[in-house]
Amino acid sequence: MPFADPDPTDPMTLVGVQVSTADTGAARDMAECFIEEYARLGFDEARLWRLFTNAGFAGPNLALKSLGPAVIRAMIAEHVRCRRRLAMGVAVEWTDRGTIRLPVLE
Repeated sequence: MPFADPDPTDPMTLVGVQVSTADTGAARDMAECFIEEYARLGFDEARLWRLFTNAGFAGPNLALKSLGPAVIRAMIAEHVRCRRRLAMGVAVEWTDRGTIRLPVLE
């Protein structure tokens, strides 16, 4: 298959999604996705907040401008509170070869 002619049945094809920025519901959904994704990666409240206040992160920054700081801070606090108890049991173990092992995935 040539590079200029992507296969429409290929599940790895990059697909863009348009988000309506005039709808605060769409902005809330977008912010929720960003918060959940980065909270799962281990970001704490302060680090999540910096993600939204940094203009270099266009999506989170747009959500902050659309919803306001109070709403974003409340959403961050809720996600961190919910994930805290899950994260407390997650342990990363370093192996002798310098790789990591995540027992939670086994």
